[in-house]
Amino acid sequence: MSQPSVLIIGAGAAALSLIASLPDGCQVQLLTKASVRSGNSMLAQGGIAAVRLPEDSVDYHVRDTLMAGDGHNDPVLVNEILAEGSALINQLASEGFPFDRDAQQRISLGLEGAHSFNRIFHAGGDATGRILMEYLLDRTSGRASIIEHATVLQLIVEEGRCTGVLALQEGQLTEFRADAVVIASGGCGSLYAHHTGDSSITGDGLMLAYEAGAELCDLEFMQFHPTMLVKNGTTYGLISEAVRGEGGVLRNEQGLRIMEGKHPLGDLAPRDVVARAIHEQMQNGHDVHLDIRGCKHFSERFPTITGILEKAGIHWTDGKIPVVPGMHFMMGGIKVDGSGSSRLPGLYAIGEAACTGLHGANRLASNSLLEALVLGRRAAQHSFQYVMRQHSRTQMETADPKLLDTPPSANRAFFEVPQVTLAELQQQMSLHASIVRHAQGLRQLAQWLRNLKTDPVPLSQLTREQAELSHLWKLAQLVVTSAQLRTESRGAHYRADYPVPLDSQWSGRTITHTNTAAPIVAAERTMNECSVSL
Repeated sequence: MSQPSVLIIGAGAAALSLIASLPDGCQVQLLTKASVRSGNSMLAQGGIAAVRLPEDSVDYHVRDTLMAGDGHNDPVLVNEILAEGSALINQLASEGFPFDRDAQQRISLGLEGAHSFNRIFHAGGDATGRILMEYLLDRTSGRASIIEHATVLQLIVEEGRCTGVLALQEGQLTEFRADAVVIASGGCGSLYAHHTGDSSITGDGLMLAYEAGAELCDLEFMQFHPTMLVKNGTTYGLISEAVRGEGGVLRNEQGLRIMEGKHPLGDLAPRDVVARAIHEQMQNGHDVHLDIRGCKHFSERFPTITGILEKAGIHWTDGKIPVVPGMHFMMGGIKVDGSGSSRLPGLYAIGEAACTGLHGANRLASNSLLEALVLGRRAAQHSFQYVMRQHSRTQMETADPKLLDTPPSANRAFFEVPQVTLAELQQQMSLHASIVRHAQGLRQLAQWLRNLKTDPVPLSQLTREQAELSHLWKLAQLVVTSAQLRTESRGAHYRADYPVPLDSQWSGRTITHTNTAAPIVAAERTMNECSVSL
């Protein structure tokens, strides 16, 4: 008799947290189209937000999260995840996780934008993601079969349930079966010319779920990090918000503080506010830099960033880091509940690929790794219960993958691959659907996307690059549709023609996409929401 089984797509912190939390007695396979040490989690610099100081509280953390989310969060879920997250991070600290400490061996807590207190746990200065990943890889060693360089092309859906995936592995189509499938493949930074993530993050998981029948929501909310190092058109990496928390100041080439009078929190305002301020400066012909002369012991506190500067040929001792905004995080994604469960039975989503309602319209800094750890653990508990029930009924065969010439369970035989380069797609998205949007530009972009010619490429002949481009093109159309429908500005979604939030029309309303109907605007964030078609 085969074991109950879970298959995970993606290899970041959320995926590893799930593996670490799954009880014994479950067969686990992890598929990643790159390696387990690629992806965005390895690149995370800032840290993990959690309550530690006696004067701080979960209630304050909740308040800050809701304020950054601009009235679009799920308050109940925010309370639950932040309370569980703070307990989890403090437990990690007590178990010896190497968070940075001061001379008295107290945990050093950083301050980042829109936080009321120092509550950012960090490790290795600005290498928190890498150190967390190594910790989780060590904890999960031997608990899962890891298959690298496998590109998932579609989910297998039978009798209304997700029962596996079809993947391209070493040039051959391979079918992997499981009692439950968990998507942990990250967001879609590669939609834009400048982005902070790994180049392998191309929205695959979102489109796999969408085409299988799951829902996507909140796609209009794309967070642009204010400070990326871009020199001579080359993107070198993120300059963490923690630099501003340690005294960094944003100035233009005239030396003027660009956040002066823009927001009560100044340089530590929410990310959408700071990104738009830099964008405005650039539109007016100014250059913006981060003045780090007020940061003490910069190279010791930020060794990763120091390395990025050296690679770009910039000396941190000069005190100026040129910065531009770049796509950083997608608040929307596969619509799931608080346990990562989607509308499609057997399909879960966690991490940036998922949309729970935690982040609202604009994610609070350093809440992402916290969410990954908590939702990984929650999804492990829920999915294990599901696979045990399912396995007792079906006893599906999962022992060995089966190589296929043609996939009998596939619901399509080819991919529509647009006749466009990735750079051209990124340029158009960056021009019309990024930090500042307008009806005219969105209409122009939507028409351009629709009119692109496509080539039907059989699955058996498809390359990873073609699959990625197809996914990004289709996702771009959904993102643009959402941006057109939300006729207001809220959080990271800013419409120059509708520059303020319109609570009477849009407060608490989500835009949801399925592959079987027109976009839906709904008034609630629950799984059984009342909705009307547009």
